[in-house]
Amino acid sequence: MILIAGRGQLAPMIEQCLRETGHQVERLPLCCDEDDGLDPALCLRASVLVLAADDDAGNVDLALRARQVKPSIGLVVRLFDSALASYLGETIPGVSILSMSKVTAPVLADAARRLLKHPPERTAGRPGPYARSSRRFRADPILLGALLCLFLLVFPSALFFSQALSLSYIDALYFVWTTVMTVGYGDISLKDAPAGVKLFGMALMLAGASFIAVLFALLSDWVLSRRLDVVYGRTRVRGSGHVIIVGAGNVGFRVAELLAADGNRPVIIERNADSRNVAALRLLGHQAIIADASTRETLELAALERAALIITVTNVDAVNLQIALHARAVNVPVIMRMVSPELSAHINQRGDGIAFSLVVEAAEAFAQEAVCLSGRCT
Repeated sequence: MILIAGRGQLAPMIEQCLRETGHQVERLPLCCDEDDGLDPALCLRASVLVLAADDDAGNVDLALRARQVKPSIGLVVRLFDSALASYLGETIPGVSILSMSKVTAPVLADAARRLLKHPPERTAGRPGPYARSSRRFRADPILLGALLCLFLLVFPSALFFSQALSLSYIDALYFVWTTVMTVGYGDISLKDAPAGVKLFGMALMLAGASFIAVLFALLSDWVLSRRLDVVYGRTRVRGSGHVIIVGAGNVGFRVAELLAADGNRPVIIERNADSRNVAALRLLGHQAIIADASTRETLELAALERAALIITVTNVDAVNLQIALHARAVNVPVIMRMVSPELSAHINQRGDGIAFSLVVEAAEAFAQEAVCLSGRCT
């Protein structure tokens, strides 16, 4: 008998795979008398225990407890942490360690390799929004307003002071400019000017100081925005033929590693700036863009129209499908990760992309490993 433990979609899918092949399967109850959740009676009856929860520490604890209850039981343990997996494999005999990303990333990478080796012909049709990659310049209305105020402040004031101080227009313009910029060389002053002219000069100083404050605020904001764009990788991808990977989770990270090992250039888009894999990908020399990949602006930065392929592996089917529709607009091949097996089959049937239900792929691998440990591997 094969015993399966774990919440989520993977455990019931493994159970379904095993039952379809005629194996006796039991599910470990979610609640029982034991503090660690392991039912000793079920454990003693089982030949193999499959630990499929999305919790490395919990799976390790259950594996060690199971070996205490029944030393001969075979173990299929779901782990992502490579150090923990290596340690467990070296110290516990008869254990098979798998992870969703380890099992499914090669499936996506193989599909990508086939597409890159034999790319589908891109049909010439109505150009999508990315084919017109001329990004229109949109001026900052606050900056335009500040420049207009500067014009209305400096040039009329220069005309006023040229008349009030009997100066040439260029000298008056020079005086106004030094006043507005708060330089105040002192070579032209209002010491002996009438009271009204002094009051106008005071108003000019106040207006000039306000304008300079706004100007430096806008300049600082522009510099900071450009700096943040660089930090978050929001710079336009150069060249062509790259592979866009949307999602820097465990699956996306492994797919990027596999494709980069083949000499491909991955460009990763990740929405979460705190993703632990983004820094690792950048250390490997890959460009990682921190942005929402479902927007056209982000896909423009990633040069979608010049990409050889886009692989979208987020955890949300709707997001993956939305990105795929953007890719279709410019005839870029797309590989999608889908949670729903039904939606995956529907997409493949319609030819809207290549979709994989990774839960199904992973469940088959876990089930096969459990069968082998039970001694019935063919």
